[in-house]
Amino acid sequence: MELFHFDIETAGQYRDYDEFRFNDERGAKLFEGKWTRMGWDKKFSLEDSYRDQAGIISTYGRICCISCGYISEDGKKMLKSFYGTDEKEIVNDFNELLKKIEKKSFKISGFRINHFDIPWVLHKLHKYGIKPATIIDPYDKKPWDMRIVDMADDWKQKFAYSYSFDEMCYELGVDSPKVSFDGSQVHDAYYRGDHESIKEYCEKDVSASIEASERIYTK
Repeated sequence: MELFHFDIETAGQYRDYDEFRFNDERGAKLFEGKWTRMGWDKKFSLEDSYRDQAGIISTYGRICCISCGYISEDGKKMLKSFYGTDEKEIVNDFNELLKKIEKKSFKISGFRINHFDIPWVLHKLHKYGIKPATIIDPYDKKPWDMRIVDMADDWKQKFAYSYSFDEMCYELGVDSPKVSFDGSQVHDAYYRGDHESIKEYCEKDVSASIEASERIYTK
């Protein structure tokens, strides 16, 4: 089975809530409504909730890096990243690569991509009026027609509790990709202009994903 792995890193659309409110009054009011509906107001300030949640919810966040990779025919690990400050360019370039990938026998893979990475990418492609590559587009398809292998679903199987990516790697004996950097640091790194650290972290996740898949799916 040929797998094409990918991972995204996300940050809030704005540096902080004050900047959000100044530039986008409608969006800020929507977020404040969510802040109360979700009960975040009982535990966290509006500012802290924005910093913690904006990078998780596509409505209020931005994709700042997409890394992808696969094992070549000669056994080499091939990695590529799209990153920076132009979200439209990032998702469009990745989508163009997917159009090439779908002509081969690859299936898209990663950890929890069905519930996070793929919806984020689709939301942003729709936002910018870009037609999604067929391999990632779920519309008018039966579940078994989708060329997607989500390791989170396969690894969990029937077990009641969900696993983090790092926990799965630990159990499989794959080195942790989160030794010196993790997702909670992406927002601050993005707004101080440290895009290289985000890219390196994203590529480590993809590299670990490739290694994990070799242990799960290789017979």
